[in-house]
Amino acid sequence: MSVLMDTGVFLEWISFFFFLVAAVVHLMFFVMESILFQRKGGHKIFNMKETDHDVVKVWAFNQGFYNLFLSLGMFLGLYFVLQLKVVLAGAMTGFCGVSMVGAGIALWFSAPHLRRAALIQLVPPLLGLLFVAGHVAKYL
Repeated sequence: MSVLMDTGVFLEWISFFFFLVAAVVHLMFFVMESILFQRKGGHKIFNMKETDHDVVKVWAFNQGFYNLFLSLGMFLGLYFVLQLKVVLAGAMTGFCGVSMVGAGIALWFSAPHLRRAALIQLVPPLLGLLFVAGHVAKYL
């Protein structure tokens, strides 16, 4: 029984790590989209034409805030993990993780030229969800 508990705790901390990476990545997306992209020359961040920059700036600004809120939600969920509030932790990390994965899948299929970015967006939360599922599975 002790080995199972040790494995479960180990899986929980692996999922914590991947959820933390996902939160940081989405915070970086916020900075890129809502701050850096808004500046003159910001079009270079996403390798786009300067003529398209003004048209896309508002959308990027708004999209950045989606990423900020997902990131903050994930950080809040991780805080609840540390406070041992497992229901709140599961709700927050689960919702934010599934949302991040879903957005990454949408990007994967809608913009094949951005598949690398889609993987950066979806792999950390997906791994977090898989490891937390392994942790929770021992209780089923």
